[in-house]
Order: sequence, then structure tokens, then C-alpha cells
Amino acid sequence: MSAPIVGDDENILLPAARAGDAEAFRRLWAPLERRAFGLCLHLTDNRADALDALQETQIAVWRNLDRFEGRAPFAAWVMVIARNSARSVVRRVRAAREDLLFPEAAEPEAVESGFDETVAGLVDLRRALATLPETHKEALLLWAGGLTYEQTAAALQVPLNTVRIWIFRARKALRETLGRP
Repeated sequence: MSAPIVGDDENILLPAARAGDAEAFRRLWAPLERRAFGLCLHLTDNRADALDALQETQIAVWRNLDRFEGRAPFAAWVMVIARNSARSVVRRVRAAREDLLFPEAAEPEAVESGFDETVAGLVDLRRALATLPETHKEALLLWAGGLTYEQTAAALQVPLNTVRIWIFRARKALRETLGRP
């Protein structure tokens, strides 16, 4: 696993990646890939769709490096692209399912594993996240993915206090749903 990018490294790697240096891009992308995948997975609720969204994210980041203006951290810019890619995949999947004669047969239900508490906890968390309003869920996932409140507000294009309220309500709802204080 690559070491996280520090400010100076990003200042060196970004121009190199913009010039077509694939290794520089790999070093920029590597520390963010897991966070981007986590966001995509939670927004799509499906591993295969999340992988599609992650691939779209990586391609979009590579193709649009020249558009990164540095007004926010590089990681925040990548997370916004991941969010948009995940939402795009979800729209495509929903549209494809609407075209099916029997949409319920398109994707089998996930099998829960009773032997592993960790898996059960993740299943519970995913179910709890699914009960949240979409705006609250996105705000929470962006914030939990490492964005500040300000960056989350900018990504969602809503006022800062709105984001704070959405995240507060999402966390409260998750605690209640999961039975935690």
C-alpha cells in the first residue's frame, strides 16, 4: 500500500500526472482508491455496481486532471467524482431494471452469514444506511470518507448548516436503528 500523499508530494505528482506520467497518477490515486470504493459501495448498495462506479471515477479523474483547480484538497475532488459516478451507475441500473419483465429476478438477494459477527454488523449498517434519506446518507458518507463539513457542503451544493443538520440527523438515526447510545 502506498504512503499517503503529503502536500509537497501532491504538488510534485499532480503536474507529472497531468503531463501523462502514469506512475505519478498511480501514486495520487492509490491512497484514495479504497475511500472512493467505500463511498461507491454505500451509494450503489452493490459490489459490482460499486466497482463500475470506481472504474468510472478513476477514468474521470485521469481524464480531468487538468480541470482540478486546487480550491479544495485533491481527495475531496476525487470523492465528489466518486459520488457522481456512483449516482450515474445507480440511474443506469434502475433504468435497465425498469426495462425487465421481472425486475425482482435481476439480482438475487444477498446471503447473510450467521457465523461472522463482523459481516452481520456490516449487513446491519448497510440496512440502517438504506433507511436514511438520500441527502442525509450522501452527506454522512462524504463526511465519513474524510471530507470536512465545508467540503461536503460544497460537494452537495447546499449551505454548511444544512450539511451539519443532515449529518447530525443521519448519525442519530443510525444510532437509534442500530440500538447504540
